[in-house]
Amino acid sequence: MRIQFLTVALAHVLLAALALGAVAVWGTGADPAAADRRVTVPDADPRLPDNPETAALVRPPGVLIVDSATLKHGGSLSALPALETEVLEDAGVVMVKARVGRDGDLTEGLWQFSVRDGDDPRAALRAIDELYAAGGWALAPIETRGVRLRAQERTDSQPFAGYRAHYVRGPYLIRIETYGTDQDRVDRAFAALATQQLAQWPPR
Repeated sequence: MRIQFLTVALAHVLLAALALGAVAVWGTGADPAAADRRVTVPDADPRLPDNPETAALVRPPGVLIVDSATLKHGGSLSALPALETEVLEDAGVVMVKARVGRDGDLTEGLWQFSVRDGDDPRAALRAIDELYAAGGWALAPIETRGVRLRAQERTDSQPFAGYRAHYVRGPYLIRIETYGTDQDRVDRAFAALATQQLAQWPPR
């Protein structure tokens, strides 16, 4: 009986050694590209089912012309201008969810950029804010700490007034934007949208 037990134990040891050797030679089979896109969200309430890629975005007014918030992995960064896409990808952004509404010439949008594990979302915030500063968007005051707000006024060469605010929430870079041709309407719309978004999903 003892000999049989030792034979079984030795067989298990040999199988384990073969398995470890195979992992050493061929790897675990995990996709390195998938690991590079991983975004870990702290579980705020462990009693609830784990859903790490929820959209921290309110619904903007108007007709939704973009809504990738309901997609599991969001949409493509290619929806953004090429330079903006490059800056965000360099800062570690791997996924984007967005809700954009339009009412006449007024557009209001909310964007959630997921920053992969190992990269700092605050670095993404600095990078995108510097891009807008270089593009001539002026820094504007806002009461909420941690939010960088940039404003653009209408000129003879471009007809849109606009606001773009960025802040960090967990592994996400959040954007609140409003733009249109009527400055007063843009001012009111941005104030309302930012108040709603920041009340429900503040920086943290």
